Amino acid sequence: MENDLRQSLLATARIYGELTDCALSTVSRRVKNNASFFSGIADPSKSFTARTYDEVMRWFADNWPNGAQIPLDLMRWMVATEYQGGVVA
Repeated sequence: MENDLRQSLLATARIYGELTDCALSTVSRRVKNNASFFSGIADPSKSFTARTYDEVMRWFADNWPNGAQIPLDLMRWMVATEYQGGVVA
């Protein structure tokens, strides 16, 4: 399960980076104020919590570029959490 969440975070971050023309380290800084955050996520020897996953996905949902297609993993998270424009139910 953690590996699936890991891949979801990394894929969402890469897509966001492509859409905003930012390096992954810049996306990391924007999301967690830590330039190496996604490097740490990519390391399978390191762990993260479900809370971190939710916090990061919420950040992406809140900050996704207007008019850009939302990736499937982020859409699934939004449905699962009943995300509604800045408010998670």
